[in-house]
Amino acid sequence: MPDFPWLERPREYRVSPRFLAGPTHTGDPGLRPLIDAGWNFSRDDVGNVFVTTPDHTVRCGFLPEGEHGELWSISAHAHTFAPPEWLVTLDLNAPPEIVGDFTTALAAVHTDDPDTVLGGSARIGLDITNDLLRSGWRIDPQPSATALRTPDQLVTLHRRRGHLRHEAEMAGDTERWLIEVGPPEHRWYATASSAVPDQLLGALATAVANPGPVERNLRPSPWAAYRSKPSPSRRRRPRWRSPASRPPRPARPRCLVGQLPPWPTPQPPRRRHPASPPSPGAPTDRPPPAPWRTPCPTPPPSTTRTQ
Repeated sequence: MPDFPWLERPREYRVSPRFLAGPTHTGDPGLRPLIDAGWNFSRDDVGNVFVTTPDHTVRCGFLPEGEHGELWSISAHAHTFAPPEWLVTLDLNAPPEIVGDFTTALAAVHTDDPDTVLGGSARIGLDITNDLLRSGWRIDPQPSATALRTPDQLVTLHRRRGHLRHEAEMAGDTERWLIEVGPPEHRWYATASSAVPDQLLGALATAVANPGPVERNLRPSPWAAYRSKPSPSRRRRPRWRSPASRPPRPARPRCLVGQLPPWPTPQPPRRRHPASPPSPGAPTDRPPPAPWRTPCPTPPPSTTRTQ
């Protein structure tokens, strides 16, 4: 059907590099390594999927109906009811094969020694930085962060310097590591907090930069012949930006007693009964009220007959 190409059956393509392949309709490639390792599987009523270790200390969430915008959220906890020690997130456009490489490394590390999952970062990412530089990445120092870029400028790894509050990282307000992938008009993001173990951080960076191809079933778009390329001024900006260019989050307004306007003074209610007459000699702007009058009684009808 040449007139209706979008009605054709999808064709299978091999997309390389795979970080430009985009997402699929399922998260199976990212969840399968954990399920094969014996982790527990559950889902909620709206379609979010959760895979956790038997003791619930390491958790992976596939959140198509999440509230914060990221599709993948992976965290580690000291015990079942403890807050997260570290957090890794990937947004909606991340290919699930990249998540699968990271979860494969996570399952292997947890199987070998579960305590190493909570070991933290001993070298603060220096090892992964040196490995990327030896692989041909270029370093770009910035005022508040250090950026590492691939030679094709399609993958950028930002490392924020300075002290970061752990609570702010776990809430998603800031991050130690930010990975930007793709051209500006089709960019997706991944984040990692400060306490992510060096081995897992290296696995994430390696999985993102892997140029291997992946398979995708694609069909021609019905609007490809009618849609023009948007101008640079009207392109949709990414949800997250690099630490150097992202403006600080505005502080929440607080209601202080000293900043509130004064409460209006209550006024006495209006009098509904007639006002009393003014005292003799007092000035007045209105004439005194008229005296009350008593209506005259009506005389009874006469009963005298005329002779």
